[in-house]
Amino acid sequence: MIRRIVGIAASVGVLVGLGSQAPAAAQPVQVSDLTAVRTAFGAGLPVGTLTAQSVLETLGRVASGVPRTNYFPRSAHLVEGVVQPFLYETSASDCLQPNALGDDSIGIAHAIAGPAVDTSLPTPVIAPGTVNVLFSALNTSMSSPNRVDPMSVSWLNLNTMRTGTAPLVQERPADSPRTLSNTIETGRGTVVFVISGSVLDNTSRDLPACDFAPVVGVVNA
Repeated sequence: MIRRIVGIAASVGVLVGLGSQAPAAAQPVQVSDLTAVRTAFGAGLPVGTLTAQSVLETLGRVASGVPRTNYFPRSAHLVEGVVQPFLYETSASDCLQPNALGDDSIGIAHAIAGPAVDTSLPTPVIAPGTVNVLFSALNTSMSSPNRVDPMSVSWLNLNTMRTGTAPLVQERPADSPRTLSNTIETGRGTVVFVISGSVLDNTSRDLPACDFAPVVGVVNA
């Protein structure tokens, strides 16, 4: 079962435009896992053609307790540090060629908070107060150096109330399935992340974009 989280309803609200509120307005409160997911989905994040369908698919997976996929990208070479998974797996509906597992892509997000060392990154040292956020879109093709996927991560540090948004890009060597990431200076504390957006097909198959439902992570940075 996905673990309980704290403060997600308030923190997602800040992520989408309430960052000027006083810290007291975002005091942590306990909410259920499913409430957290629904809150993230209603936060006004980027919407693609199939995002609504992906949201329903992801809600169904969370509500029914579908086992999580044991996956960490091969392109990541962590030699020091701890990997923190996001709270649940997301999905993108009807964007792949049909196979035995269907035509949905499963999205898996992780975070590596500093101090850590990942030799696959352009700057291998992940310093204290920074977090490398990774998003893998299963069964998708390799990243294209000439095409930017419209994926981004928004974040809120619950201790300092600092917020920000950053694109997810191909920092690591090209890998299949595709893994996008970014190293973000969040400061130390408990940081809430929301990843949203789409992964584009860069093959000749003319597949639709994989429009993922938003996925939430709570990270100790």
